[in-house]
Amino acid sequence: MNVIVDGNGLQARAHAQDGRRLDTFLALLAGLPACRVSVSPEAPLTAELLAGQDVLIITTRKWQTSPYTLTELDSIPAFVRQGGGLLLLSNHGDVPGRHPLDMTRSDALLARAFGIEIENAFFSHPEPSRLSEFGEADLLAGHPILRGAAGEAPVRSLVTNNCCSIVSPDGAPLIRLTDRMIDHRNGFSSQGRCFAIALENNLKVARGRVVMVADSGFIGTAGTTFPGVGLIDQGDNSRFAQNAVRWLGRAL
Repeated sequence: MNVIVDGNGLQARAHAQDGRRLDTFLALLAGLPACRVSVSPEAPLTAELLAGQDVLIITTRKWQTSPYTLTELDSIPAFVRQGGGLLLLSNHGDVPGRHPLDMTRSDALLARAFGIEIENAFFSHPEPSRLSEFGEADLLAGHPILRGAAGEAPVRSLVTNNCCSIVSPDGAPLIRLTDRMIDHRNGFSSQGRCFAIALENNLKVARGRVVMVADSGFIGTAGTTFPGVGLIDQGDNSRFAQNAVRWLGRAL
């Protein structure tokens, strides 16, 4: 299985600066059987670059510094339709008056190619300094990403700091936002919106697969704090990330 991490992504760019941000995540992938992992240069993801890859991982594209090019908005969906797997990790939206950047703007353009709506939301715990944990009631336990392979422990929890929200009529809702989280733009509850979904077997993805997640910081190495607290050691974050890549690469 050939896996390429987009070097233009928020978490990948942080890793290029500190050498630590994705250490644990990359090591987990490299530890999968017959998995070869590379990070792309900070250049557009062309069809030529994606040729021969099985899974593409994008860790949030900031529209201010690394928006998708028109070429990428063609080449990435084409990669999926031809049988590739896409793990698209977005991030939080903005909050009027508090000025966090809207991290959803670029990823939303790509997601729409697959019938996914990334909402410019800022969901987190009502107390902003606290993390949010998704428990078994929030998980679609029957999906292979959460169930794992025979004999493996399932994903039972996942931890995030803050995130956007995802809506898709065609996606399998892997993880729903917990009712305890609120959108800090307006105080509203999640109302059934999703943190993670999986798509396959429809016209928009054709022969490929997509996993869409509303946060990218949850794969950050523990102890790192830029661009947010690293949470890969929390809950079953690492198992979820591994299983998502395995499923996308037809290894689960």
